[in-house]
Amino acid sequence: MAVDILKISKDAIEAAKHHNDVINASIGMFYDEDKKIGGMPTVSNAIKGLTDDELLPYPAVDGGPAFRKNVISWVLGKYEKEITEKMFVSACATPGGSGAIASTFSVCATPGDSIFVSDIRWQYERFADRAKLNVFEHHLFKGDGFDLDSFKSRLESLGKTQKRIIVIINDPCHNPTGFTLSETEFKSILSILNEQRNNEIIFLYDLAYLEYSHETDNRKKISYLPLLESHVTTIIAFSGSKTFGVYGMRLGAAIILSQSESRTKELHLRYVNEARGSWSATPTPSIELFNKFAEEKHRQDFLKDLEKINAIVQARSASFVSQAREIGLKTHPFRSGFYTVVLTKNPDQDYLKLAEHRIFAVPMNGGVRFALCSLSQKEILGLPQKIKKILNL
Repeated sequence: MAVDILKISKDAIEAAKHHNDVINASIGMFYDEDKKIGGMPTVSNAIKGLTDDELLPYPAVDGGPAFRKNVISWVLGKYEKEITEKMFVSACATPGGSGAIASTFSVCATPGDSIFVSDIRWQYERFADRAKLNVFEHHLFKGDGFDLDSFKSRLESLGKTQKRIIVIINDPCHNPTGFTLSETEFKSILSILNEQRNNEIIFLYDLAYLEYSHETDNRKKISYLPLLESHVTTIIAFSGSKTFGVYGMRLGAAIILSQSESRTKELHLRYVNEARGSWSATPTPSIELFNKFAEEKHRQDFLKDLEKINAIVQARSASFVSQAREIGLKTHPFRSGFYTVVLTKNPDQDYLKLAEHRIFAVPMNGGVRFALCSLSQKEILGLPQKIKKILNL
């Protein structure tokens, strides 16, 4: 649904000026238990320590050689050598993960085409509308798992009428459901993409919440990307804004992985041209901040902060989900992340009913999304019961 999430959040902030019982579960930003934004002292201190030379100059449009190297290493992690020996890899800085998505639609699609997305999703259609693209859906869930049958049959159907297809997978910590693919499900998706040999597939892998997954190895699935055949090009949409909790600094990257060196180089140039002709360049402070944390000594300090935040978010999620289960309040399958969705029949009406009771959340296809990352444990205690009563579920 094309609702304005930022407006819902602003409405909640305005209501909080007059009432002390406002629950603002609308926007995916981490707040600590004292309702203060951030929670990462290492990041705050690093921002304050940036010099004029790191704040003020124009950056390279693609982020520069150091940034490109660092962001590839960061995302691929311990699998970098294994992947780069089998695939050609490049990167371009973007203003957040949103910039990577928007530029991919512009660079890789033709107006009038359809993007391939799940029926429950973040608002990719906002970017599709701007690029004059349509939306072609598959079912996300089958029981408690990913609906591979729908994914396969619907992709085959679209492939009969459209040569090049942008296929979007948002994982781990799917926004809005908190679902995370298993390794088996992910490999099955790659196999289905490989079967579409009559099509040119752009696999847009949106892993904005990579660092907030509670998988044993949150980069293991990335290591399977070399299984993709030559007709599939992967674009990883990375969000440094989410990773470091610097939501307004707009830090991201489009990372290109392909079996073709010429294809990789061509796409890099096209991303640079798209950037130069739209946002010009990603903010210099964002790029310099990322380069600092790519250094091992700073990275280890950051990871300690990240571990604390992850423990808090996981505890909040566990509290909400367990309470919901106890009273029969249904949600989509949840594994980890910032969000969960309470299933309702009339989301566009139900989120307004909740807002009347000063509970601000976001309507989605099939339910209402709650950003648990922004709520304290105290706010979550009893919240499922309130929701169930207000919506008569």
